[in-house]
Amino acid sequence: MADESTVDEKAQLKAELAEPAVDDDPKFNDNVENAKFLTNGGDVKVEVETSSSGGASFTGLGKEELLQYANDPFWKKVRVILFILFWVGWIAMLAAAIVIIVLAPRCPHRPDLKWYDKQASYQVYPKSFKDTNKPGKAEPGEGVGDLQGIISELEDGHFQDLGVETLYINSFYKSGGVDNGMDVVDYKDVEPSLGTLAHIRKLRKETKDKMRLVVDFIPNHTSRNHTWFVSSQNKQDPYTDYYVWRPCTKGGAMPNNWLSVYGGSAWEYDDLRGECYLHTFLKEQPDLNLMNEDVRKEMKDVLSFWLKEGIDGFHVRNAEYLVENMTLGNELASGSGSVMTYESLIHDHTTHQPESFELLQEWRAVLDTAANKPGREKALIVTVDTDMNTTMKYYETNGKSGATYVRMSPITNYDKNGLATHLKDRIQEVAVDDVHRKIWMLDNENLDRIASLIGDEYMKALLAVQILLPGVSSSYYGDEIAMKNGVPATPSKDPVSKLPGQKNRDAFRTPMQWSSEQPNAGFTDPTFMPWIPLGTNYKTNNVQHAKAYHSKHSIMNTFKQLVLLASNESIQFGKTVVSVLKDNNDVFWMTRKAEGFSGYLVIINLGDSPFASNFKEAKISNTLMHVFHSDGDLIEGDMDLSKRADTDLQAANIPDKVDCPAECLYLVWWRPAHHGSKIYIPLYQPLEEHLAAVVLTTTFS
Repeated sequence: MADESTVDEKAQLKAELAEPAVDDDPKFNDNVENAKFLTNGGDVKVEVETSSSGGASFTGLGKEELLQYANDPFWKKVRVILFILFWVGWIAMLAAAIVIIVLAPRCPHRPDLKWYDKQASYQVYPKSFKDTNKPGKAEPGEGVGDLQGIISELEDGHFQDLGVETLYINSFYKSGGVDNGMDVVDYKDVEPSLGTLAHIRKLRKETKDKMRLVVDFIPNHTSRNHTWFVSSQNKQDPYTDYYVWRPCTKGGAMPNNWLSVYGGSAWEYDDLRGECYLHTFLKEQPDLNLMNEDVRKEMKDVLSFWLKEGIDGFHVRNAEYLVENMTLGNELASGSGSVMTYESLIHDHTTHQPESFELLQEWRAVLDTAANKPGREKALIVTVDTDMNTTMKYYETNGKSGATYVRMSPITNYDKNGLATHLKDRIQEVAVDDVHRKIWMLDNENLDRIASLIGDEYMKALLAVQILLPGVSSSYYGDEIAMKNGVPATPSKDPVSKLPGQKNRDAFRTPMQWSSEQPNAGFTDPTFMPWIPLGTNYKTNNVQHAKAYHSKHSIMNTFKQLVLLASNESIQFGKTVVSVLKDNNDVFWMTRKAEGFSGYLVIINLGDSPFASNFKEAKISNTLMHVFHSDGDLIEGDMDLSKRADTDLQAANIPDKVDCPAECLYLVWWRPAHHGSKIYIPLYQPLEEHLAAVVLTTTFS
């Protein structure tokens, strides 16, 4: 039994804790600091500790006291000052931010350029590029270039060395063997002498993420051996109207006076069908009826097939001839050219028809559908030779996009007299267009090589024009070493050469000159006979020689430097101004400038005499830096053009150590030498007879 005194104490303590006195509550007692509950067995004790001082602690200002301070004039003034300072500071920071935004230099505008807007392309004629066949192997195409030859130059090969990133391959389709791949028998197979579909897939695999592939698309005609044509001859549906047929009689009058591009009637009588078919080119190449919906579907299917194989773009061959206006009858005489030559008629019924533009728009839609992710854009390219108003229709009509790019040449008149003025006029007419950019080519498989037309001494200068113009360049294989026309095969491999008044195109398609190795210059095994004879100068004009002998001064090195230079912003999308010097019309100059980026002054001497100029008419700044010279030598550091150029070379006091013959290009400026005097600096000391191209960069506006 518990002690009664203990129970009484617990009850008393419980009552005291349950009803504490207000004065004893710690919240109101300044002396209470801690309350502790102590246990000792079954007993509970509370120990209360008070402050040792026994005085009351400060609990803050009361309401009345705070109001006294709030109404005090001094504190009112302090609050007003702080309020004003806050808003003044806030407004000042806002104003400073606005000033910074307005006055700070903006990031320069970069247009949304796709791969085809930036990359230099290299055109390969596959039969003439490189043959990889080996003796003793039963493989088709001995002495004929093949797809494996192209593949062999991919990894650390010629294309990478040149810096080109787009590969354009001429027709490799299975053909009838008449016109070197242009007479297609099967659009979805490869000519056996060139390789197989597996080679195309290997080529795509090897170039993945490294190069873009553009191939020929030949929708205008097929071979007479194509199954479509054989079925159309026999009027087998649905192929009956796959080609353009018209009633006629054997030996009788043709349906109209239309002419083939190669001369003679564009109509050929077919014994089996008893009608005439249209052929814009050779009679072995009947024209497809592209107004037939089934044919259109077939062509879209061809595009889709190669898009699935990873092809990035298509060059539409013969785009200006795709559709004819069959209702208009005879074409009018042009008043030029002899009878039955193509030039003797005005071809307003058979070229540049509105339906041709519509076809391009349909094919562009197929390509755009395949471009389902950024970086997978597809290009549709055409080559046409017409006035600029008509050329613009290939890009767009009725608000619909057609060709992505049009290929054309920056030069059409190869007369060396007045060449600089011709370049200026031609470029001003067709090039200075920021929207409809061009692909610039100097030659191709159907044209004389530029080095033969104008001389290899002009190659560096013309390469500078081609590669640095607005748009992109497309270089035909061999241009990088200034290959010239070769000797046609005997008998000729070009069927066109057998027609009256036509050139033999064999000369433009001679094998690539890789080395001085005899007898085939590294193109094919020495035991094979090349399909076309090599150029006669291959022993000294070849890729190996360009790399090994004075490579810094070679045309190929100039090509590589220019391709690299073309990757700069002002060259890619800058505005263009072209002109010739007022006091020397043999000197062509061009400026390329994108807002916010350094500009470029391109100077080309197409004459045979030295000159001096400060190029103030180009409206450039005084300080320039030398970034390219066709001779390969650069003068380091900034150059000051503020001093007037001395137009009298004899008065320029040229140092005796400068060896510079008459062909020199002089850009004259003055700058202090180490000893403080001013000296004349020639910019160009030529190799042999090569003329000069110079590029300077500057910050001109």
